[in-house]
Amino acid sequence: MLDKIFEQSQTAFKPMSDLAALNTKVLEEVAEKQKAFVSDMVSDSMAYAKELSAQKDFSGIYQTQKNYLESVQEKMIAASTDAYSFMTATQEKVSDVIKSNTPA
Repeated sequence: MLDKIFEQSQTAFKPMSDLAALNTKVLEEVAEKQKAFVSDMVSDSMAYAKELSAQKDFSGIYQTQKNYLESVQEKMIAASTDAYSFMTATQEKVSDVIKSNTPA
């Protein structure tokens, strides 16, 4: 009797444990992506400041700022595209977990 109750409770909570495992995996990946993005942006900002301080005329300052801002724009677009595709894939995985554990 207790074995059957235990088995039913495991079956009932399986979707929750699957979603918790997926959530953990997603949070780890998001944290890693965020860490890499921030590290890259800080590195670029430091290089920009160093290059900017070496400029002697306005055209050099303008070109340095232009290059830096174009780089930032490219990285933001790439990061947002990556985040969108990652979240879309995660949403599909969650849907699959829910569908596979929903009684027909």
